[in-house]
Amino acid sequence: MSWIRRRPRAAEPPTEPTTPDGPGEGRLPDRDFLALLRDALEEVAPGSTAGVRFNGNSLLSPRGWAIAFAPDGHGGGDRHYDLIAFPDVSIQPEVPCFVDCVTVVTTPRDAALLWARSAGSCLLELVDGHGRIAERWGPSEEHGVPGWRSITAGVLAYGPSDQENLRLQDALLEVDVLREIADTFTADLESPWFNGVRVFYGGVPGAVEAEVRVNGERHEAASAALAALGLPEPTVFTVARSFTLVLPVDSGQQQHEHAAGGCGCDCGGTLDPDHPGFAHPLPHLIAELSPAERAERVTTDTGAVMVARGVGNFLKVRLPIRLDDGRTVIHLAWVYLPADVIEDYTRRVHDGTLADHRFEGLFCNAIEPWGDELLQARVLLGGQRIEADGSIRLSDVLDSEHPLLARVLRESWPAALVLGDHAPGPSRP
Repeated sequence: MSWIRRRPRAAEPPTEPTTPDGPGEGRLPDRDFLALLRDALEEVAPGSTAGVRFNGNSLLSPRGWAIAFAPDGHGGGDRHYDLIAFPDVSIQPEVPCFVDCVTVVTTPRDAALLWARSAGSCLLELVDGHGRIAERWGPSEEHGVPGWRSITAGVLAYGPSDQENLRLQDALLEVDVLREIADTFTADLESPWFNGVRVFYGGVPGAVEAEVRVNGERHEAASAALAALGLPEPTVFTVARSFTLVLPVDSGQQQHEHAAGGCGCDCGGTLDPDHPGFAHPLPHLIAELSPAERAERVTTDTGAVMVARGVGNFLKVRLPIRLDDGRTVIHLAWVYLPADVIEDYTRRVHDGTLADHRFEGLFCNAIEPWGDELLQARVLLGGQRIEADGSIRLSDVLDSEHPLLARVLRESWPAALVLGDHAPGPSRP
């Protein structure tokens, strides 16, 4: 697979005025440009803007996402639009968001379509895409970001020459930019929800710009690494850009996730004999919803955090179960957290005070062989830390006041009882 190749009619110049002169028309009123964005998103993903309405100077979807104007961060003047996207406005008080911008070079409609095909596509994919609107990559996949999951709208190239557009686009695709320069910026990905990363390369001969923006801010080390990749200089004005949402990946997930018990992955149900584990894709309350209800109610799903309107806020955690042969089974399961608890969790991630934090939630998965007896058990959580690659280790279930779950945590259990027929014993040297 390769990144999605799209070439819109719109164009965005680099921050410096190295592009041909744009149109002479003045800036559109904010609501008029938002209306163009709404229409462009509908063109990109038909049906995605059903029920979208104006809410002050923003667009608000009944599904909980919103788009508004951000303060001008580039001094781009009347042709420049800084936009901020909110995948779920119900998460309060600090609503997770990401920013991106466009500049009108041809028409405002083209600029709106460019945003919709890049950052806008990532927004819609994050909310409800399931791989239909933008591409999703795991940390070990070809175009993935090591240590992180990602959603990308692909590489967009534009300019007056189709040949140069394709040449520059192919160059960025072949060098696999984000994977190549990942070590320059991943330590600065601070959000526990998602981080916006924009790659911009191109301009006119003799004045080419290479820029990487992380969460709206120019990242000097990543920009320098992009410039050092040896990408070709265009022979006429040509620009290529990509926008990617980079999301935390569960620490240890690649080692412990598998498909035993119908977890929904593709590994065929084979357990690692030395590191057995079970991944539960959904909290019990969300799994009980019909597909249509789930599509309507789930407003945020970062892989580690899930929010469903009218259902609750859920955090993925590690439930360790000791076996009598010395191994430990890890269940990647879900807990329900009240709004104020998950807000405090998010704040601590931003503040760097998450390590050794203790908090409580309700356990939200049936675990074999104990089944649904563990549902709604109150649990004490902790043990999280920031890993060397910048990812956040999932919180561990440390203890419980629930009598059965307390025993599950404290005692050693027969491997045959916990694993059943899913896996062989530990491997031997």
